Amino acid sequence: MGRVCREVQDQVVGNCNNIQCTSFTNCNSIQCTSFTGCAWWNVPCHVARGVCVAAAVIARAACWVARAACDTAAALARAACWVARAACVVAAEVARTACIVAAALARAACEVVNFVLDVIGFIVEVILSIPIIGGIIRTILNWVTEIIWRIVGIFDFLASLAGIRPRKKMYFGVIVPPITPIASDADIQRQVDATVAFYDQTCNINMIFTGICHTDVSPPAAGLTVGCDAGGFFNDWLLTGSYFEFASATCKFTDSFRRIIGLGAEIIVFIVQNVTPANTNGCSFGSTHNWVVIEALPTDQAFVAAHEIGHACWLLHDGDPANLMNSTTPTANPTLTNLQIAVVRWSKHCVYI
Repeated sequence: MGRVCREVQDQVVGNCNNIQCTSFTNCNSIQCTSFTGCAWWNVPCHVARGVCVAAAVIARAACWVARAACDTAAALARAACWVARAACVVAAEVARTACIVAAALARAACEVVNFVLDVIGFIVEVILSIPIIGGIIRTILNWVTEIIWRIVGIFDFLASLAGIRPRKKMYFGVIVPPITPIASDADIQRQVDATVAFYDQTCNINMIFTGICHTDVSPPAAGLTVGCDAGGFFNDWLLTGSYFEFASATCKFTDSFRRIIGLGAEIIVFIVQNVTPANTNGCSFGSTHNWVVIEALPTDQAFVAAHEIGHACWLLHDGDPANLMNSTTPTANPTLTNLQIAVVRWSKHCVYI
């Protein structure tokens, strides 16, 4: 039974047993207490005494009749209350069952629709994983969807600038290639925890982590060393990009359709062995991809993944050493400016539903 049903039940019929007859409790106390000192010769007094006694008897009898009527009425009211309680319980159970069935049917329909859409998205992603032509189409598609959703969300951006920031959510997950040695799950989880805490506290964004997927898709050599430069950008159109796209499609199938339309697309953090140039431990090409790469070494700052996700949401580097987007990621307590927060919340990856 739902909470509302319980509250109504408690308020309306919760005190059935308290219905009692509390009137006419002293019927036997009705007595004639007057004319008790009549002299034997005082006939009027004795007559009055007789009338008084008769009236007391009648009143006492009427009291007992009223008492019986009161008890009967209380019993009937109590019975009616219990009938109403039973009806309430039955109605609540029927409503609860109907609600559960309706929710199950809606969930089933939703799952079927989403599965079909994700199958379509998967097929598209397989096509987009074709080297060169697939990579070029993928780049264009990602930028087009980014621009469209930025235009749609312009009022949300302005509201965020003004400090109006209702709770939003963003999905992100991790894919680890079948190569050893590479980052441990513990080191990856350190990056995940820092990302979740930072965006929650700074941007009022619920970062929903979809898990670590150890893919069976083997990467090309170039997919394990990613250049964070123009060469790395164009390399995404070749085998490297094919690997990232196909691994995303197979490892994160349930997000396939959203990655095609852009809205609410999961940001995928790929673990790689090396990011160049030297002293670089993560990379993102912004809206060109739905993924970023990090090394996730135990010696890396905990906020590397959060930093690269910021790039994926259009944030540029910032000169403030305490800012998350400084080229040297802060080791603790990073910050974002008001404008940066609004830009992140404006991203196609960041949604309300």
